[in-house]
Amino acid sequence: MPSVLIVEDEQVLAKNLRTKLKAHGLDATVAHTGEEALKIFSSMLPDLVLLDIRLPGIDGLTLLPKLKAVSPSANVIVMTAHGSERVAVDAMRAGAFEYLTKPVDLEELQIVVNRALEHQQLTDNLSFLRSREEQRSGLDRIIGESAVIRGLKETIRRLTRTEVIALPEPPTVLIMGETGCGKDLVARAIHYEGPRRARPFIHVNCTALPATLFESELFGHVPGAFTNAVKAKRGLFEVANGGTIFLDEIGHLDADSQAKLLLAIEHRQVRPVGGTESRPINVHIIAATNRDLSAAVNANEFRRDLYHRLRVIEMIVPPLRSRREDIPLLAAYFLAAHCRRFGLTPKRLSDDALDTLARYNWLGNVRELSHVLESAVLQVDGSEVCDHDLRLGQEDASGHGLRIDLPGGKSISMDFNSGTPRLEEVEYTILSTAFDYFGRNLSRAARALGITREALRYRLNKFPHSVDKS
Repeated sequence: MPSVLIVEDEQVLAKNLRTKLKAHGLDATVAHTGEEALKIFSSMLPDLVLLDIRLPGIDGLTLLPKLKAVSPSANVIVMTAHGSERVAVDAMRAGAFEYLTKPVDLEELQIVVNRALEHQQLTDNLSFLRSREEQRSGLDRIIGESAVIRGLKETIRRLTRTEVIALPEPPTVLIMGETGCGKDLVARAIHYEGPRRARPFIHVNCTALPATLFESELFGHVPGAFTNAVKAKRGLFEVANGGTIFLDEIGHLDADSQAKLLLAIEHRQVRPVGGTESRPINVHIIAATNRDLSAAVNANEFRRDLYHRLRVIEMIVPPLRSRREDIPLLAAYFLAAHCRRFGLTPKRLSDDALDTLARYNWLGNVRELSHVLESAVLQVDGSEVCDHDLRLGQEDASGHGLRIDLPGGKSISMDFNSGTPRLEEVEYTILSTAFDYFGRNLSRAARALGITREALRYRLNKFPHSVDKS
């Protein structure tokens, strides 16, 4: 039941307010002086305060900052006599949520109280989600004690301990690494360990963002900018104001989007689609890619100026196979995490299972390790996960096989000893998955695969079960 503290020296009015609020299911408590209110507030921490400005002893304007000092998130509705709107404005500047003019209209009171309680609930939910996100996104989420991981953590610490990220134009960070190696964790650690942690962290998946929507999504648009643009929309750069925007898989942006992004970074301002005025942005830009951008630049597939603008600070996340000493730590972490997630009794890995994990090639990196152990804990009834429960296969574990993780949960496993599946089947699976992943857009799929649109159409048409490309 939401609680309300009524601070009102007129006893009849205080009683009427309390009766009205209790009738609507609220737990209402009355204090007649500022001193009494401060004592009650500190002990009960109510969801809402109805505060009269004129009180004996400590007046309302003096009491308001004292209440805020105890609980900064507390919503306070001030009540002031008719003709004292100037005082109410001063109270709003001091942090009041809203003000009511006496004599108080009880119906208006209920509307304002409901709005304040809804606002408080949204604030509490946001605070909870932000707290949970911080707990899941710090340096401790980067598991490993290998030299390369210790070095990566130290680089993040050095960057986040300085105030350079808090500057209006902080240096951009480019995170390089294979798919599934943890680039997202590094970006989140930079944000949540740094001075911008209290502001938004906006994750933008560049591969899932159609080129036609890139400008609108990142920079916003004004009403009438294009068909169906019936109202204004803030771009993600503005939503992330004061915080961080993470441009994931930036290597797959098309040339036009690269040019627009470079302009925004260079000038630190964006212009909404259809707008005439640019808006300044204060965000920390972190980009990540699994693509060799240096090679893409040499192939004229990525702008050289954008590449150098992004890599002011460059971080490389190593693949799992290059830090095998971290596999036992990661395996134990994921095993415990998945058991907790599914409400299962704790399980341990057998020596054979640990040996198989240590020898496996892990082309899908840490993400693949997590998926393998997630599947294993759901298949095992006992307390031990054995080698055969991992379903990796000796060929894969010893390097005689190949596993490719594709978007949408698809994967390809090849056994080189038996020659299955055939190369043409693997080729078709990759091509058709890319085609579907990019919304059946031949141009975008071809660009992601590093081939021409015509080459992709030709290769898909080679197969009797070819997809419909119309």
